[in-house]
Amino acid sequence: MLGAIEIYNKPLIDYRDELVVILLVNAWELALKALLSKQGRSIYYPKERHQPYRTLGWQDAMTRSDTLFPKELSVTAVRGNLDLLMTFRNNAVHFYNAKGFRTLIYALAQTSIINFRDFLRLSFALEVGEEITWVLLPLGLAPPLDPIEYISQQSKKGGKGDAAIRQFLAELARAQRAVENAGEDTGRLLTRFTVKLESTKKIGKADVVVGVQKLADGEGPLTIERSMDPNITHPLRQKEVLAAVADLHGKRFTSHVFQAIVWKHAIKTNRQLCWEAKEGVLIRYSNDIVPWIKRLSPSEVDSVLAEYAAHQREQHRQSMAGKRGVTGVRNRAVNGHVS
Repeated sequence: MLGAIEIYNKPLIDYRDELVVILLVNAWELALKALLSKQGRSIYYPKERHQPYRTLGWQDAMTRSDTLFPKELSVTAVRGNLDLLMTFRNNAVHFYNAKGFRTLIYALAQTSIINFRDFLRLSFALEVGEEITWVLLPLGLAPPLDPIEYISQQSKKGGKGDAAIRQFLAELARAQRAVENAGEDTGRLLTRFTVKLESTKKIGKADVVVGVQKLADGEGPLTIERSMDPNITHPLRQKEVLAAVADLHGKRFTSHVFQAIVWKHAIKTNRQLCWEAKEGVLIRYSNDIVPWIKRLSPSEVDSVLAEYAAHQREQHRQSMAGKRGVTGVRNRAVNGHVS
């Protein structure tokens, strides 16, 4: 993966996209086999007589590691992303690719690298970012194309020359529908990435701005974060989350189950999933919470409910003990007054 990143950032190199995707898919295949091996599972196909052992291809490794995949990642989206990259890779190895793929490959590869980073962190406690010196100049003679705008433009085009690209876009659309139907995060399939350099004096339109301006007291750098409108980023109330999840592992998703999950996983402190007004009277959730909940396994849900029940019993016990203590104090005060 580090080789793929290094090659992509070289300013003068031909066959860039093909080389990067070949290395990127190879990195994923090895990582998936490592996950299987870590759990003591075979990474080989059944041995054929008089034939050498053969290790699993990435698709079979992906299928066999489904149940081992970190729940924070969308298996359907990660597989869809790799399927699309593998289509490009196979054409690169066995045939050739049209130049128009470049914009899509950039977006797919960037998403895949983010997925890979999170996969290593969650599965092996490894940080790929620690291996990279991030002293890069994000400059070029022309700005990168917006993949979303590119897709919409290509969808309107016809002509024989665009057939391969339009077929690829159709595959992308099918993959997106599959991820949405699974209730998982489409951001793990394809994400738009942009790079912006902003002055700290012009922060009106930036979501997050990091400036390297030295402060008067010698401290720094200065970081300014502008909050987003929760009506946009966190549109769901509890009843809407319940309606969106509806059924969890064959059982109706109730407010009790939801509150147990919120308590156990400290959802209210997770800014990606939850926004709470400072007054504490309004709580809203992002759309990401629905696929997040659906990724919980049945055993995890059962464990959460058991712990939540024990927590509630303990709270009730402490509450009753407190009430008995107050009653005792009152009785002693009354008796002393009467005497």
